[in-house]
Amino acid sequence: MHYREKNIKATKAEKILSKYAFPIKKKETINVKDSANRILAENIVSKFDIPRFDNAVVDGYAFNIKDVKANIRKFELVGSSKPGKPYNGKIKPGQAIKIFTGALILPKFKNIINVVVMKEFCIESDNTVIPSGEFILGQNIRKKGEDIKKGKIIIKMRRKIRIVDLGFLSSIGLEKVKVFKKLSVGIFSTGDEIVTKATGDLKNKIFDSNMLSLFSMLKRLGCEPKDLGIIKDNYKDSKRSILKSLKICDILLTTGGISSSETDQIKRFMLKNGNIKFSKIAIKPGRPFSFATIKNKPLLGLPGNPVAVIVVFLMFVVNFIRKISGVKNHKINFSLIPSSFEFKKKKNRKEWIRGSEFQKNGKLFLKKFQNEGSGILSSIFTTQGIIELDEKTEYIKKGDLLKFYRYEDILN
Repeated sequence: MHYREKNIKATKAEKILSKYAFPIKKKETINVKDSANRILAENIVSKFDIPRFDNAVVDGYAFNIKDVKANIRKFELVGSSKPGKPYNGKIKPGQAIKIFTGALILPKFKNIINVVVMKEFCIESDNTVIPSGEFILGQNIRKKGEDIKKGKIIIKMRRKIRIVDLGFLSSIGLEKVKVFKKLSVGIFSTGDEIVTKATGDLKNKIFDSNMLSLFSMLKRLGCEPKDLGIIKDNYKDSKRSILKSLKICDILLTTGGISSSETDQIKRFMLKNGNIKFSKIAIKPGRPFSFATIKNKPLLGLPGNPVAVIVVFLMFVVNFIRKISGVKNHKINFSLIPSSFEFKKKKNRKEWIRGSEFQKNGKLFLKKFQNEGSGILSSIFTTQGIIELDEKTEYIKKGDLLKFYRYEDILN
């Protein structure tokens, strides 16, 4: 099929990517301790109530509220209840027990012990205790099933397992969990000028910074990245390397080689061997970002400039990867923060400039990096995130509310 190249809007590119982001179906069962950052392939259902029994929220003294209503103010201490060693004796009217945080209130005492008063509000002496303050039925008692009921879905499938989830999964007795398999993502750098080591003649050569950036970000997303090396500016080599790698990868990423230059072979390969979906987007940086399917697998042609690679990956590829990985309805969070600068941009083009937050007179503002060049890596490592300027905007005034995406938030 003949492909007619045209500039498309960023929103259209996002829709096209979403359309072809078919969620992975392969699953595996792994240990909970190894599951951080993986995508759940099953609903997590509680096998029992949490907490499993009524228990004390604080250290204090436990008794029956009816005794207070009967004007009993001084209680005889008949025992104590500790975590793992609950009180198992009898309690009569006018009696109380000393209780510690987390100690179980056994079912047989459910209607006998129904108030726990903090020790700070009690006076203990000679095996008696005098509580003070107001008394409310059920005060300082955590009820059975108050947190989670048996049979309830606590984490839905297609959600990323966070580090803070691990302790909770362990607390319900879970040892294994079913997750979607990690996506295998192959990365190629392209160009005769690209090198990885400081050896030989380095004249007219460029060190490959894109590989490490992409590899690290893919690891953070829970993928299994593969460094496939450098493809030289040769069409046959490009074709052979890409087709071979498609057999072992779910997705392929390339950097460079996608403009209209006669030395750029990735775009030529896409046109001859794949079903190209787009190759130019009305954005800055990253206009030549290209997307095609080859043998029903995605090939994402990223720009060559380091900043454009990172920005395009964060603003387009992250959501694409998340959806294929199995995540449902993933959205990148942003903040609306006033601008501290003025800026003129081209209409009908979405721009992503690098910037940071700062405080002035107790208020939060955005400042932009001074240089917008897509090859200046310091615009990434000296800033906190990406400021988005939409297509309709032509001029930014001080005080205008702008969307700000923090790098770390995008990758979380």
